[in-house]
Amino acid sequence: MATKASTGSPAHVSAELRDAITTLLTERQRESPLTLNDVRLALQRNSSAWTQEGELLYPQDRTALLIEIDELIEKHGKEASATGFLPSGPG
Repeated sequence: MATKASTGSPAHVSAELRDAITTLLTERQRESPLTLNDVRLALQRNSSAWTQEGELLYPQDRTALLIEIDELIEKHGKEASATGFLPSGPG
């Protein structure tokens, strides 16, 4: 069961995680909604992660993103819509 981050404003997430979600949305044309689990799997698969500005994330930053996404998954569920955590995401 997919859940929204909140009713109203999105849950607070780091700018880096917002960038990662936005980058995944831009790179992939998906028929199904992007979930928190999709974001986590993408971060795990990529040996290097990039910011929207094209800067390479350091390994410790990537680890911090995985910890952050794990906390969101624990709170909201792995099938929660990742776009629900963007300021103007449709959820």
